[in-house]
Formats: sequence, structure tokens, C-alpha cells
Amino acid sequence: MRLYRHFTDYKDRKQGLALAIGNFDGFHQGHRAVIEHMRKAAHRHGLKSAVMIFEPQPLEYFGRAVPPRLFSLRDKLKAFASCSLDAVFCVPFTKAFCSLSPEHYVDLLQQLNVRVVVVGSLFTFGHNGAAVFEDLKRLCAERGIEADAISAVARSGVRVSSTQIRALLGSGELSCAAQMIGRPFVISGRVVRGQQLGRSLGFPTANVNLRRLVCPLDGVYAVRVRTPEGWFDGVANVGSRPTVSGKRALLEVYLFDFASDLYGREIEVYFLDKLRGEVKFSDLSSLTHQLKADKAKAQCLLPGLKARYAQLCPEFSAVLS
Repeated sequence: MRLYRHFTDYKDRKQGLALAIGNFDGFHQGHRAVIEHMRKAAHRHGLKSAVMIFEPQPLEYFGRAVPPRLFSLRDKLKAFASCSLDAVFCVPFTKAFCSLSPEHYVDLLQQLNVRVVVVGSLFTFGHNGAAVFEDLKRLCAERGIEADAISAVARSGVRVSSTQIRALLGSGELSCAAQMIGRPFVISGRVVRGQQLGRSLGFPTANVNLRRLVCPLDGVYAVRVRTPEGWFDGVANVGSRPTVSGKRALLEVYLFDFASDLYGREIEVYFLDKLRGEVKFSDLSSLTHQLKADKAKAQCLLPGLKARYAQLCPEFSAVLS
């Protein structure tokens, strides 16, 4: 899979493209339906498979009520790589790009030799996002491009969307969010050095920078963690750590029965249940007492949680059992 940050970097345009366009934040079941439709079209017509995403995401660019980001750019690229795509176009979302007329937008697709374009049913594009799928279909037809819109995917009668998943995560309904995503919600990243306060309290943590403007989680969670040493249960805190006057949000993970060094190594943290909200304690002794209670509660809950998620997300049963 090749990553292109500028259209001019894409040189080999002889073979046409099947292209899926969207934010793909969280790579949920609806996103997978769009990608799968695009991949089938690519195979059917002998085209390369590709996606087009935007950085920053449009609502982050406009800065109005920035939604919590489910996936970092790195997370998205890992998800696309797992689909064996040929190319990813990561388009800088700038004033010039968001001001394009619908006609010029589709002209860009034609210049890339896009033969099939696939989007979600609520897709909008062009200046101020005023154009909708019917406009895309008409403009593409004029240029000999097939345009398909994928109907919304529903779970338990509710439309699967990044917005709905953010709401579920924010209210602590992690299992419902997992059904929409197709796996437990995960945050991945490389472990960085922190203040090592947890170590001094008897709870050494692996710290991961969140790398997003707003995180959809806040509080303390029972988690299952993939490390280079294997899978481990644990407790994770997502927040600014008010007891120690933290300045920015951070993911801190305490792994049970783990003693290796993880600095600079990548971990994946799967969130299974919310234990409590983040609290500012009066002193470190009170914090330590609560950390012990969090560990005991998580150890009690995790066997049942893993069994439940193994049923909800069968493809993860091997690592959750």
C-alpha cells in the first residue's frame, strides 16, 4: 500500500482506480461496507483499490465543536493496510481544497483516472459541502465515472456512524460501541516516558500520547492490551491526571503481572468497561487506595467481560478468551 499526500505524487495513472472517499474515523461496520464495495468493484473492473481521506478532518479544520477523534491518522493507515489496498490519498484539507466547486472536485478524480467512486449515503462535497451524492453521480456520469453510494449499516435498529459511536463511548456504553465498530474500541501508540509517579506508588504505567485534539474517552477503564510480549489484562486511565496537576490528556495503562520495559514500543489498548470517572484526590495516599480498588474491581470484572466481547466480536475471541 502506498501513501500519497499530494495528487501530483501519483504518477502511474495508466491503470484506473476504484476509489472510496470519506473520513473513515473509527473504521466501523459502515466504513467496512464502503471499502468492501470498492474492493469488489476494483476486482470486477481490473482497477487499483484506493481510498481518499482528509487531514485535518473537515470539522477539525473549521474548528466549530470539534468532535472527539476515534482514530489517529496512524490508526487509519493500519486499518487500510489490513484491507490490502493499493493506495491511500491523504489530502491536506485546506481553504483551497474546501473551496473547490463540485465540478472541479470531480475533475480531480478524473485526472487521477478514477473509474469507480464509492461513498456513504450521506456524503457531501464541494464548496461548503453543499453538493450531495446525486450531484456526484451526475457529474461523474458526464465524465464516464461510475458512482455508488452505500446505504447505512444498522445495528439493533440504530444507524452505525462515527457520531453514534462517540456518543456511546462518552456515555460509557462500550459494548454497544463495539457492536457498531466490529471490535472493542482501541487506542494504539508507542509508549513514552512519563513522570514515573505510578512506579513510586506501586502501579507502574505505560504511557501513550493520544495525538488527537479531543479524545472520546475520559476516566478509568478495564482493558485488554496487546504488547510485544503478548496479551495482558489491566487498568487504563484516560485524562489529564488532576491529582498531580497534569496539563494535557494522556493514556496511562497499568498491566497486571507484567515486568518488562515497554519504552518506545507499540501497544494496543482495547477498552472493555468503564470503572469510574477521573477524580482529583486530596493526596497521593487517597489516590493509591483508589488504584488498589480499581485493580481489584477490574480483576473481578475482566473474565466475564472477555467472554461477553468474545461473543459480540467473534473475530477477537482468540485474544479475549
